[in-house]
Amino acid sequence: MDIPQVRIQSEQGQIGMSHSRPYMQIRQHNAVMEIDQELAGTISISRTASKLFIDQSEAFADANLKSPLRMASEWSAGGKQRALQYAAKKAQEGEQLKAIENGVNMLPRVAKNHSDPPAKEINLGYMPKNMSRVRFTYQPSEIKVDSAWPDPSIRFHIQKPELSAPPWEVNVYMKKNPSITMDVVPSLINRLV
Repeated sequence: MDIPQVRIQSEQGQIGMSHSRPYMQIRQHNAVMEIDQELAGTISISRTASKLFIDQSEAFADANLKSPLRMASEWSAGGKQRALQYAAKKAQEGEQLKAIENGVNMLPRVAKNHSDPPAKEINLGYMPKNMSRVRFTYQPSEIKVDSAWPDPSIRFHIQKPELSAPPWEVNVYMKKNPSITMDVVPSLINRLV
C-alpha cells in the first residue's frame, strides 16, 4: 500500500524598487552695488617764484670795477707788500755795500741795478679771465597741490541664492507575489476512510 505523501511547492515573491533622484538647483542673482560720489571737489595749486642769483663781482673786479672799500683794502694790502719788498731790497743792497770793506767795489753793480728798470711784460688778457668768475645760483620754484575730494559712498545689496532641492523618492512594490501549492499523492486518503 502506498503511503500518501504531501507535496508542497512554493515560489518566492520578488520585490521591485523604483527611485527618483531629481537634481538640486541653485540660482544666484548678482549683487547690486550703488556708488554715490559728490563731484564738486576742489583743487588748489600754489607755486613759489623761482629765483636766479648772478654774482658778477669777480668779473667786474677783473675790469677794475670794484667797490670803494674793496679798492681801499687791496691798495693798503698792495702798499704794505711793496713797502716790505722795498725794505728787503734796501737791506740786500746794504749787505752788498758792506763788501766795500773787503776791497770789493760793489758801487757800479748797485748803480746798474738802479739805472736799468726791469723790462715790462705785455700779455694778452681777457675780461673776465674765465667764466668761473661769474657765479650763478638758481633756486627752483616749488609747486604745492592740495585737493579736497569727498569720499564716495558705496552700498552693497546681497541677493540670497534660490535653492530648489526636491526630495528623492523610492517606491517599493511586489514584482511577483509568493505562492504555495500543496498536493497529496496518491490521493488515497478518501479511500481509506
